[in-house]
Amino acid sequence: MRNPVILLRVGAYLGLAGVAGCVEPYAPAVLDAPSSYLVVDGFINGNGATRIKLSRAIGVATTTAPPPEKGATLYLVDDTGLRYAMRESSAGLYQSDSLLLSASRQYRLQIATAGASAASYASDLVPLKVTPAIDKLDWIGQGDNLTVRLSTHDAQQQARYYRWNFSETWEFNSAFESKLEYRGGIIQDRLTPIYTCWRTEQNTLLKQGSSAQLAQDVITDYQLFSASGHGERFKIRYSVLVSQYAETAQEFAYYELLRKNTEAVGGVNDPLPSQLTGNVHRLDNPAEPVLGFVGAHTVQQRRLFISRQDLNLPSSWLFDSPYASCQLVQELVPNPDDKPPIFLPYTRLFASPDNVPVDYLFDHGFKIGYLGSSRACVDCRTRGASAKPSFW
Repeated sequence: MRNPVILLRVGAYLGLAGVAGCVEPYAPAVLDAPSSYLVVDGFINGNGATRIKLSRAIGVATTTAPPPEKGATLYLVDDTGLRYAMRESSAGLYQSDSLLLSASRQYRLQIATAGASAASYASDLVPLKVTPAIDKLDWIGQGDNLTVRLSTHDAQQQARYYRWNFSETWEFNSAFESKLEYRGGIIQDRLTPIYTCWRTEQNTLLKQGSSAQLAQDVITDYQLFSASGHGERFKIRYSVLVSQYAETAQEFAYYELLRKNTEAVGGVNDPLPSQLTGNVHRLDNPAEPVLGFVGAHTVQQRRLFISRQDLNLPSSWLFDSPYASCQLVQELVPNPDDKPPIFLPYTRLFASPDNVPVDYLFDHGFKIGYLGSSRACVDCRTRGASAKPSFW
């Protein structure tokens, strides 16, 4: 049997797409009943809550999200047999209590699925890797781009293999600040501000580094990512939260191969995907493919803030904007001859949830109508959250 990881799309890291060009794209054969393969995404957290996502693999050409594996029973188990129960917090997502696990023990994940696909699975016992702190998290300007870097080290020389993830949050404003709202059949002063919001995006790219070939366990100025300095995220204030994980050599190798597979598949000139073997197995049928590698490690985090003032940009600097095509429209009051105008219940435009009043329209000191625009241009909540994050 050909290795299923080559042939299946199993979530964000394995979203494989053909590359258009002058040659025929590589289209591997489809396995029978691909949805029978369990996908295990997550790790055992040694200093917090463990979160595991279970789903079923789907074919490469499938455009829908992988179906969640609901109703399963999960335990974290150490090498003495001590078990910690997990609960299903939402469909296919399982979580433990916040735990502080001993670094002297080894751990595995036990899974019992339910329903027609009921079966028992377990990951291999793995040591709990203690992750050192992130020593430095900073940024440098490179032309029009901004690059975020980090440094770390392990004085005990035990980490050696590292993986990083990060989430970005930035403050932004919508195209127009609305002072009015359509409420109760009329236009009134706005009670809920919808001009300033915060948007958060989770990184989906695999980022790893190793000091295995160095005399000291040191990572210096690792370039985590680069972004355009013209991006909206840097216009007001930006923050990135970086999570660091120490891995075993086996886990590092697994994710390196996964990264190469997801980056390589495209045309016939690209290298063919390699066999990807995880550490989760079906107990009554070890030959059945199970997708995923469950490691165990503590987590270290560090947050970086960047304000527009920190960038020292020239006054002529332009930022990209998703609101570049937004425009204000005018709506006149139905009876503008009254002095002052009488505002009738307004239902023609702003009764639609797709349109939002912004401000009054004046002529020689008299209100003669309203300015408005589409909700996508006025209501920042269509792209983010209006509640300020606790860390802001």
